[in-house]
Amino acid sequence: MLGGLAAGLRRSAGAPSSVRGPQIARRAAQTGDVNYFSLLTKGDLPKRILAVLALLAAARIGYYIPLYGFDVDATAEYFSRMATQGNLGFIDQLFGGGLGKISLFALGIGPYITSSIVFQIITTVTPPLKALAQGEEGEAGREKYKNYIKYTSFGFALVQGFGQAQSLAPYVFDNGPLWAFETSLQLAIGSMIMLAIADQLTEQKLGNGTSLLVFSSIVANLPKTIAGTVAKAAEDDSGSVAAGVFGLSLLVTILGLVFILAAERRIPILFAKRLQDESIGQGGTDDAGQSYLPIKLNASGVLPLIFAGSLLSLPALAANYTRLPWLQPIAKSLLPGSEAYIPLSMVLIAVFSYVSTFQVLDPKDMATNLRRQAAAIPAVRPGKETEEYLKAVLERASIFGAVILASLFVLPNVIELVTKLSTPNSFGGTSLLILVGVAADTWRQLQAELLMQQYATDVDKFYKGGNK
Repeated sequence: MLGGLAAGLRRSAGAPSSVRGPQIARRAAQTGDVNYFSLLTKGDLPKRILAVLALLAAARIGYYIPLYGFDVDATAEYFSRMATQGNLGFIDQLFGGGLGKISLFALGIGPYITSSIVFQIITTVTPPLKALAQGEEGEAGREKYKNYIKYTSFGFALVQGFGQAQSLAPYVFDNGPLWAFETSLQLAIGSMIMLAIADQLTEQKLGNGTSLLVFSSIVANLPKTIAGTVAKAAEDDSGSVAAGVFGLSLLVTILGLVFILAAERRIPILFAKRLQDESIGQGGTDDAGQSYLPIKLNASGVLPLIFAGSLLSLPALAANYTRLPWLQPIAKSLLPGSEAYIPLSMVLIAVFSYVSTFQVLDPKDMATNLRRQAAAIPAVRPGKETEEYLKAVLERASIFGAVILASLFVLPNVIELVTKLSTPNSFGGTSLLILVGVAADTWRQLQAELLMQQYATDVDKFYKGGNK
């Protein structure tokens, strides 16, 4: 967002003094005049869309690459039993859909999500890591912080792979001394391949790679989930009414999430260059008051939902691997359907949403970028005062956005408890919000790319017309 803002500021500050230049900028910004379908075939956008689809397909194919030595029938019965008990379906969807299969990508993106959660918690109490995350050491510092998360995720992948190997040891034909090590290493390597795929997805600038992988997992299980829910509703006499109420709650949740993802606080911006041009009678335009700094109410997207769901599922994952008797009741008390699941999820979603906002949008960086572009907020001094003003705005916006996001999460879960219409694989508020949120975020980024393509097309037409 800040990168796009900086580019917009540079265009505004360096725009030609003729009247035709601003008209091009306004025409590119008017979404109603844009033919999105025709723009899909221009530039490098088609290649990037195909790259995203190919990467998602490669990730799904990896879930069907089997590991050698397992009794297929016995492991299938084991995973079916765990899914029926509710100990696996929810975790499986969040971690990529591979825990229910003995495959190379069985761990999915889970170790990276776990590592991200740990670092997000540690960063809040560790000043050196906080400085790296907030970019006080520049882009190199941010890359170093990201690499720390990736290196740690490999360690988590080894530990989780070893736990997976131990839990499946009774279903192996040849359980030799090196088998656990080999299996753990294969699963860890598969997880790192998934992380590489997520990075490549993010590089296409059409969505967050981690979110897209979780999204694809939920979509892959969606037909089975819908079929199971419809079948269960048909068994009860009042099933049609319950299904209608449940569907209505899902619709309200979808509309609410789309609203919060699009909602933003617009802070007006003044440019010294533009004011100077207008004072001497040059560059005056009717869009002089349309420059603003957009602050999203939910800047972190659906990542707080993924982090909160993953954190609550970790005890169940540990209980599944270790088989410790005292850990079993704790794990069940944190899974969907328990009394503590909804309130704990609300708290975690709100906390992660608030913390993530300041990792995505840093008030100090925003104030510095505005000063570099000779821009300022009306009635606010540049520098420290601007930073404090933006920090206060971000705090209010993030708290409001976190409360709404947590409330939207609650609605389908409460309706599910009231109607007694549970869904397979624990498909509830978290899965629905992830689906809608990732789809909306991807469309928003695709729309931004299309508008940039439209702007480039208008500029080309302008210069070609000027040369005639």
